[in-house]
Amino acid sequence: MMARKKIPYRTKLPVRLSLRERALIRKETFFDPHFAKQVEPDEKGISLQLTLDDIEEIQGYVAAEANHCEDPKLQKELDHLFDKFQRFLDSYDGQWDLD
Repeated sequence: MMARKKIPYRTKLPVRLSLRERALIRKETFFDPHFAKQVEPDEKGISLQLTLDDIEEIQGYVAAEANHCEDPKLQKELDHLFDKFQRFLDSYDGQWDLD
């Protein structure tokens, strides 16, 4: 496992989501249904600026839905999205600013 990169607390990280991933968050979880509604997509999806706390919060909603999902295909998609967010959480360590 690689060392986690230390970043200042509340640093926003660029997170790319496909339109399908955004739809899963908006339609299949209890997270804010207006999530990333105003973000203009490009040919690869959308790009958001999220803090580690934001990522962890969204991931929790994705996990809750995946754990209660009865559709195996949908559960697999949600699990994949959960893993995508986990890679961010495993890569960074948010440090409090001591200034």
